[in-house]
Amino acid sequence: MRLRGLIKHAVHSYLPGWAGWFDYYGTRVHFPHDSLVFKLTCDQGIYEKDLVNLMLQAARAGTTVFDVGANIGLMAVPILQGVPGCQVCSFEPSPNTLPYLNKTCAGAPWGDRWTIVPKAAGEQPGTASFSIAAKALGALDGFQNTARAGRMKEVSVEVTTIDDEWLRLGRPEVSVVKIDIEGAETLALRGAKALIAQARPVVFLEWNRENLAAYGVPVEHLLEIAAEHRCQVLAAPHLVRVHNGLELRLHMAATETFVLVPA
Repeated sequence: MRLRGLIKHAVHSYLPGWAGWFDYYGTRVHFPHDSLVFKLTCDQGIYEKDLVNLMLQAARAGTTVFDVGANIGLMAVPILQGVPGCQVCSFEPSPNTLPYLNKTCAGAPWGDRWTIVPKAAGEQPGTASFSIAAKALGALDGFQNTARAGRMKEVSVEVTTIDDEWLRLGRPEVSVVKIDIEGAETLALRGAKALIAQARPVVFLEWNRENLAAYGVPVEHLLEIAAEHRCQVLAAPHLVRVHNGLELRLHMAATETFVLVPA
């Protein structure tokens, strides 16, 4: 970690009055003690900077962005600050993380453009078992235990669909959908067919081999999803076109972020 990052981590982890929050894109972001995501932010300066920059380019003023797997809000905040009039709908079911996300939203200068959905995004609404780790590792929580976060416990969470929440918001124009939910991306996409068909957003996906294995999803399934939705698959951050399974597997050795762009 850089010296500046080490100082930032120490101050906002331990100093009374400063611990548990940090300034980020014009607002205070709150986080649990020893948060993995906060550590990565201190190390990187901007959390997942390449993805943030791509989302900022794809998000259009006055449209809505769906942020599925929001964690503490580090993808939503740059969009709200940087894209005029943009609305963000963030999904976060984890009891490890949701209180901190809600606190950040409540204190944000553009909280009126930020909707928090305290539910998991799935194929159909209802309730489901959800695996949670220690609070510090809340970014690794999900429907399945992917064995990436050590010992986990099971809780029950509400499940909704992206389509249902889009309908609830009045079918707004959607420019971006970001889905990072530890292997359950295919479930969320099955619940987003109407939105994708009608709004034709750019979709950013985490596509991690280890996470997908916990759901029995072969990595090549991404190409089938793209064909179903009439999209091209691009490997981030350089936006290289992916044509087949071999190319996909090779790109996955270097990145976990892929983009579905309407054809």
